[in-house]
Amino acid sequence: MQRSFFFGLCLIVCAAVLAAGCTTTSGTQGAKAPDTAVTVSSANVSLAPLILTPADVPAGFNLVTSREKSANEVGSLAKDLGWQQGYVVIYSSPSNGSSGPSAITQSITVYPADQMSGIVTLVNTNERQINGLDFSDLPLPATGPKTCAFSATVSKKTPTPATTSRMSVISSDSGSSAPTEGYLEVVFAQGNILEVIRMSGPGAQYETLKNLSETAYAKLG
Repeated sequence: MQRSFFFGLCLIVCAAVLAAGCTTTSGTQGAKAPDTAVTVSSANVSLAPLILTPADVPAGFNLVTSREKSANEVGSLAKDLGWQQGYVVIYSSPSNGSSGPSAITQSITVYPADQMSGIVTLVNTNERQINGLDFSDLPLPATGPKTCAFSATVSKKTPTPATTSRMSVISSDSGSSAPTEGYLEVVFAQGNILEVIRMSGPGAQYETLKNLSETAYAKLG
């Protein structure tokens, strides 16, 4: 399947779902403002300086995974959209009595900067197609104009959610299954860096996710 097809798909989806918890720069028509965002070159550059560190996450969350992603771990759609590099970080908080464990997942991916608006919207749309979950928009954190935020809760009509998250198709997700209790998620981009930050489990709170997302965004410079 040709890359141009998927770029076109991004633009179509972007026009259709901009109101679904996702914003991009609008304003009056005219000369496009220069993109001063941090940009990672297409060469293999370490994304480690951009990750959330143990000092950034709430007390009680322990680092489980922090590693680069290889091209063999991403799907053909991501590659057609121009996937260049990826990194995934997972923190986990153990079960507390009757409550299950909580988790924080940060995915960092490098894509062509000129395609990022459409990619952010496509990720947002893809994420909302998981069967068995109901999605609601969340207030947007201060993570730039290319931001989407939503919550996913188990549907009362279909109590069993899909077993696999769709986020791994495009972003640098861990590839884990969709949390059965739902989750909160923020998607944002700056330059050619796409980030997806998710909180799941009983410890998932929007204010915490908001702070984590803004901390990660600040690392982009």
